[in-house]
Amino acid sequence: MKPSLVLMDYVDRKTLNNEQQEYLEQVLKASIQKLKFTGIEPVIANNEICDAALISQGSYEISCIASILDTLQPTGKTMERKKKVFNALCNAGLIVTD
Repeated sequence: MKPSLVLMDYVDRKTLNNEQQEYLEQVLKASIQKLKFTGIEPVIANNEICDAALISQGSYEISCIASILDTLQPTGKTMERKKKVFNALCNAGLIVTD
């Protein structure tokens, strides 16, 4: 299974089964760790996935995954997945804030 295929399934159906959600959760955690330790720029999601995730076109796939998971399975914590991804991208120097 590839993350982009699961995300495209979400684009088509606007929902994911539990197995797909758990898979994306694991992909997200691994991607954040990889970003922290390597700083390698993540994959850019296609526009359909960005639109379905309700984020800007041209965003990173991990941002889309976080947004979709936050929609389907809110954590109830103060730091949602989207914020964790944003912070990891900032720390890696991929997003610059003033």
